[in-house]
This record gives sequence, C-alpha cells and structure tokens, in this order.
Amino acid sequence: MDNKFLNLIHRLLKTGVEIDGVVHPTTKGVPQGGVASPLLANVVLNKLDWFLQSKGFYGAAKRRRSSHSLPNIRFCRYADDWCVFVTRCNRQYAERLKDEIRDFLRETCGLELSAEKTRITHVRDGYDFLAFNIGVGVGQSGKMVPKVKVGRKAIASIQRRLGESLRYRPMQESISVRLVRASAVIRGWSNYFKAAHNFSRVAHGLDHKAFWITAKAICRKEDISTAKCFRKYRLGNRIGVHEACTLARFQETAPSYYYSSPEPYQPGCDRYLDDDEWEAALVLSEHARPGSGDLKWKALARDGFHCRGCAVVVSAKTSHADHIRPVNSFANLEMANDLDNIQTLCLWCHKLKTARES
Repeated sequence: MDNKFLNLIHRLLKTGVEIDGVVHPTTKGVPQGGVASPLLANVVLNKLDWFLQSKGFYGAAKRRRSSHSLPNIRFCRYADDWCVFVTRCNRQYAERLKDEIRDFLRETCGLELSAEKTRITHVRDGYDFLAFNIGVGVGQSGKMVPKVKVGRKAIASIQRRLGESLRYRPMQESISVRLVRASAVIRGWSNYFKAAHNFSRVAHGLDHKAFWITAKAICRKEDISTAKCFRKYRLGNRIGVHEACTLARFQETAPSYYYSSPEPYQPGCDRYLDDDEWEAALVLSEHARPGSGDLKWKALARDGFHCRGCAVVVSAKTSHADHIRPVNSFANLEMANDLDNIQTLCLWCHKLKTARES
C-alpha cells in the first residue's frame, strides 16, 4: 500500500527491453534477469508456499502416515524455481497433485503452469534443480542415499565464463586484472557447488581446464610461446604474475555437506575503488590507462610491498600504483608507464599526493 514503492515497481516493469540495440516496450511479464524478478516471484508465489504447506503432514500425523505407508509432501522453492517431493505414492497420486497445483496457480495466482518445464520423475532417475543434479546412489553403509551432484550444464557454463574472463577481453587489459576477475568467478562458483558430493572430482578437472585457459590467454596477449609463458608466469602448480596474484583454484574450497544456521547480516564498510576494479570497469577513452594492473604488481614486488611514502606494509588492495611524474608530462603513455616512473603508495599517501598536485 506504499504508493512510492508501487510506482518504483511500475517503472521497473515498464522500462522496456533492448533487443539488437532497439528498445521495445514491455506490455506483459517481468524483464528476464531484472532485479524485480525474484522479489515479485516471492510476492506472488507466497500463496503457493502456504498451499503446499497445507498438503503436508507434520509431527505425530507425519509419523502415523509413515507407519501406514501413506503419502506425504514436502517442497522447496527458490524464486520461481520449485520442486515438490512426494514419498510413498504412485504416479496417479502425483498426477492428481500436479493438476491441483495447476488449478491453484491459475485461479488464485493468475499464473499458468509451464507444461514443457514441469514433469513428474522418480528420484532414482535423477533431475536438475538450481544447476545441481539430484538423484540417489549407494552410500558408505551400502544403502541407497540421496546424491547431490554438480550438473553438466554448470560445468560447461563455468568453462565458458572463464573463457570470457580471461581470453575474450580487450588486448590492452592487463593479465593481473584478468586473474583477479577469473579468481572471483572461481571462488563464487566453488562456494555455491561445494555441497555437491562430486565437488572434489569436478574441481580437480576444472583446475586443469582453468590453468590451460589462462596459459592460452597469456600467450595470445603477449604473443609468446607456451614454453616462454611457463618460464615467466608459472609459479609451482599455479599460474600468475606474482605469488600474491595467482589464479585461484577450485580445490582450495573445501567441500561442505552440512550447514549450520546462516550468520546474521553484517553491512560492509565503504572503501576505495582499487586499481584492478578501476581498470576492469574502465570504458576506454582518450584518458584511459589500460594495462596498469601488471605495472602495479611489478612495482609492489620491487618495493617489497611497502609504501614509498610512509614505509607501511601494503597489499594490492591497500595500495595504488602512482606515477611519480604526471602522465601528461610525457610524449606518450608508454613512456609514462616506465617502471622507473611508478611507485607504490598506500591509500592515504596517494590521497595526500593527489591533493598536493591539484
């Protein structure tokens, strides 16, 4: 009943959609990938939650139905993706339940159940849900137990994303920035799928793939052979520009099959946009300085990870690669980016130097 909030939702829904560079009006539905999609899905499908909750039995009633081999229902929903689990029933029971859900969505929520995306299956045949493949397998005790595995589409998707983060980038973009971006993708994917039973095996194979995708990206950027790339950028079983800037590994994330209650939300604090983020988000223009990420790591290693201004210990996140002489005092950017003209400064010293120069 908040008019300002309803107006915001209205503007989000009517903002239009861009197809091949042409903006078309949206007359129905929610733009795919929009921030309003999960919110509105939860608002509308909240009624479905209560409907399915009323179909299940709990406590003593659950135990009685189990002892008499009668069906019971549970469900799981994430935004507009949901599954209904039925125990001790035949296919006819499941078909009737599906029809009840279809009628409820149509009459109460004003929605149509997608026929092509909705199916009835047995858990032993396996099914995909939220990029996981869920089925049954033989456990350590020799009995059949639930098995949650990484889906095939998820494995193909992460390889494609690594290629987009490392190989299919502007040639000016530095190697260190690519490594930072790809490492963030690897850590995010690993933390999502670490609950899968086959995570360790999949992670081992993906580390091999990621290593070679990175090597090919470096060879293409610097126009060097694989052997020279390994001599220059291979650090043990890793690849990177420095020991502190290497490609993250999938196997670094430990598998976790059991979860406690989530920690309460703690808002973060503001911080400066660091050099890597600045370069990755940069739109190239006449004032652009692409490729500074690698210079930063070379300067950090040369300066021993200390600020030249106050000698405090710094890291890549708490320092800037600063030009001793301004860029505009050189004939071109390549001369300005000579390592002798680059110094490592902490955030505070860099702020003071910028204030003095301005």
